[in-house]
Amino acid sequence: MLKGYFAYVRVSTQRQGQLGTSLTEQTAAIDRYAKTWNLEIVKRFEERETAAKTGRPVFLDMVKALKRRQARGVLIHKIDRSARNLRDWAELGSLLDLGIEVHFVNESLDLNSRGGRLSADIQAVVASDYIRNLREETIKGIRGRIKQGLFPFPAPPGYLNLGSARPKEIDPVTGPLIKSAFELYATGRYSLYALTEKMFELGLRNRNRGKLSKNGINICLRNPFYMGLLKVSTMKEVFVGQHKPLITKALFDEVQNVLDGKRIKKTTNHFFVYRRRVRCGYCQNLLIAERQKGHAYYRCHTRNCAQKPLREELIEGQLCEVLKRIEFGEDELQYFEVEILKLQETEPKRLEKMRRELSMRAELIAPRLNRLADAYMDGVFDGETYALKKNSLTRERIEIGEKLAALEDDNDLVMSELKKFLELAKSAYLSFKSANDEEKRELVKTVTSNITAKDKTLSIKLNSPFDKVFERHSGPGGCPFRDTSRTLSASLSQLLKFFRENQGGRQREKAPG
Repeated sequence: MLKGYFAYVRVSTQRQGQLGTSLTEQTAAIDRYAKTWNLEIVKRFEERETAAKTGRPVFLDMVKALKRRQARGVLIHKIDRSARNLRDWAELGSLLDLGIEVHFVNESLDLNSRGGRLSADIQAVVASDYIRNLREETIKGIRGRIKQGLFPFPAPPGYLNLGSARPKEIDPVTGPLIKSAFELYATGRYSLYALTEKMFELGLRNRNRGKLSKNGINICLRNPFYMGLLKVSTMKEVFVGQHKPLITKALFDEVQNVLDGKRIKKTTNHFFVYRRRVRCGYCQNLLIAERQKGHAYYRCHTRNCAQKPLREELIEGQLCEVLKRIEFGEDELQYFEVEILKLQETEPKRLEKMRRELSMRAELIAPRLNRLADAYMDGVFDGETYALKKNSLTRERIEIGEKLAALEDDNDLVMSELKKFLELAKSAYLSFKSANDEEKRELVKTVTSNITAKDKTLSIKLNSPFDKVFERHSGPGGCPFRDTSRTLSASLSQLLKFFRENQGGRQREKAPG
């Protein structure tokens, strides 16, 4: 029979194994025991994993080797080093039943006697209960930190750890790169794989100074931490974090839409300016672009449809006529300049009114959350409904905070954008004619909402406020307006509304790449 023994030592984490003295102390105690009782150690097993969960690979390999009679027994420092769950303790019990020796060098237990086994069983149950209690206390501590707005885990990419009980801080190097990743992916022009390549090119690295994996990028894009919310898988609720958000909620939601396939731009081999922009006036299907003999044609592929193919030049010609009518004349531009000066005087009052309204909405959220919690405690609804309602209010608080911050950041941005628009409107037609294909497509997308072709005539529906600008010279039935100033005033109101609603979107379009 074999005379040798295995030695098994364990610590709960990799960090304990690298920095602590536990493994050294366990090994020294086992060696002293083996020398005292003249036991030969033929193989040592070392594991850096908690004994609270089953499936430890090194422990299971050792048990299998013992069952194959590769050693006479095993030397272990203490019971809680071998097993803190009852399933693994049962594995050790099965070894004893097979006649394999199990020695706990720090405990004087005769495991071959009934009393010794009973004492060991009791200690194993106590160790298992200790782990359950430790787990509950740890979870309680994690929940407490999250409710305080603190993230009790390592900082995600783009943030730095500042120590326990302190919020994460934006990394000045990787933070802007993670923000760029959100902005680039929101455009819909990148797959996850293409984004990993692009971000590596821009300088984003993982902790090992390598390239972020496709899954790593996906986890970042799905993490609400970057918009200021804390969420863990074991909790249905989300909480507002104390850390500074890296992106806005609007950008985060836009990225989720792209990830969920709600807005994806497919890669094409040939670029067509009006691809998926023109519909058939007979069957309402999109015209398919194709290139024949050096010209781009747009065809309806519905069988037996009466619509004939359209050359791209014909579409462009009719769009140019629309753009000519959008252009402002000198007298109109002078009117707008005067009105903008007046608006700049009243704009601070409007912004102050908006600020008060948003602040009042923000102040009402805390009482609503308290009433929601009271209703949940009274059993008005279940936990899942409570979590949904609470998360909705939490996200509303984030949105209001972002709107307030936008008001503080740049009060003159809308006016500045409006002035740029009016300057460009002097030569909308010429700008379109001199633009490249991609610039033309972006302009068409911005100005038009729907283009329908019937035979060789286009019906072009414009986005707001361009529709009002286009119709400023004509009243119902095509008659000219007598009150031109009223028409221009209505156009100005529409323009202001457009720029105020799209202020954040235009900033995101400036993302690198």
